[in-house]
Amino acid sequence: MSKIKVCHITHGIVGSGVEQVIFNYCSRMTDVFEFDILYQYEPNPDILKKFQDAGFNCIQVPDKVRHPLKHLWKMFQNFRKGHYDVVHSHLDWYMNSYVCFLAKLAGVKKRIAHHHQAYSKWRFLCAIMRIPCKLFATHWLACGEAAASNGWGKHSVEKGKVTILPNAIDPERFKFNENARQEIRERYGIKGDDFVVGHVGRFYPQKNHKFLIDVFAKLHKQRANAKLLLLGEGPLLGHIKQTIDSFGLSNVVIFAGLQKDPTPFYSAMDVFAFPSLWEGLPLTLIEAQYNGLCCFVSEYVTKEAGISPKTECLPLDLSLWVSRISSAKGKSRILQEPCSDYDIAKQLPVLKAIYAS
Repeated sequence: MSKIKVCHITHGIVGSGVEQVIFNYCSRMTDVFEFDILYQYEPNPDILKKFQDAGFNCIQVPDKVRHPLKHLWKMFQNFRKGHYDVVHSHLDWYMNSYVCFLAKLAGVKKRIAHHHQAYSKWRFLCAIMRIPCKLFATHWLACGEAAASNGWGKHSVEKGKVTILPNAIDPERFKFNENARQEIRERYGIKGDDFVVGHVGRFYPQKNHKFLIDVFAKLHKQRANAKLLLLGEGPLLGHIKQTIDSFGLSNVVIFAGLQKDPTPFYSAMDVFAFPSLWEGLPLTLIEAQYNGLCCFVSEYVTKEAGISPKTECLPLDLSLWVSRISSAKGKSRILQEPCSDYDIAKQLPVLKAIYAS
């Protein structure tokens, strides 16, 4: 029996949360499905290899910004020549529409538009731009309730037209590990009594690193043993490094870069800070909570992402963040009453059923 062919569409293969969601689900289904990924931007070699080693066929197409006509033509050609049973687009509401349109023209019967963001602004624009997406997509997905309402409209959610597919993980992988804590701390010169504030995220405006640096600068004045551990890459990395230099904090801020596997780094942290300006349902926050970390989260992050009683949702008030992080105790790492909704074992059959139906 031949495998069902699925083509995922993503912006790049650079270590984003969306890519990790694709990997978490689809790497567990290669016995039944054959997966291609169409991406645009220059890939991170380590992340690309991870996908290729897991059996994904990764295909780069021209950049839609620099070469829009070539981009559209190559996408259409790939859809037509690939003989896909399913096209699954992760470009969010306004760009999922053109992907699903091209897939329809190419004769793909099942076209999935997957919404991963919950924008706090541009609501009227969202309402207008979701119209073509609804016309050309056969299946409407979202990572959570907020992303579903934002991407597809509350009425569609209430009518049961949207499938919620959480950003699920393997909970066992992210449990606190004392050996991993010691290994990572030794690698980066972090002392046993150092208080480590951690963050995992790309250096993009959305992640609000500038606010995090301002918080840490004040925190360090109160707790001289505080260190900041940052994982990720992105266009704002150089600017953030300059900001840290201007504060004189270069010796207490650690840039760990983009990690193929960030799992052990959570155990090295004492608290997790996540001051994003908007999010759908951030995968890294789910991972941090399953590690048992105290998490401090912006009020702009959807409330459904808070699955631990040790997670606090805060307004972006500098003094408040400094006060709450400073008073945190990072010793106890037991996650009380884990939420099974984010267990990949529970959610995997949902996506399998969509692909196979």
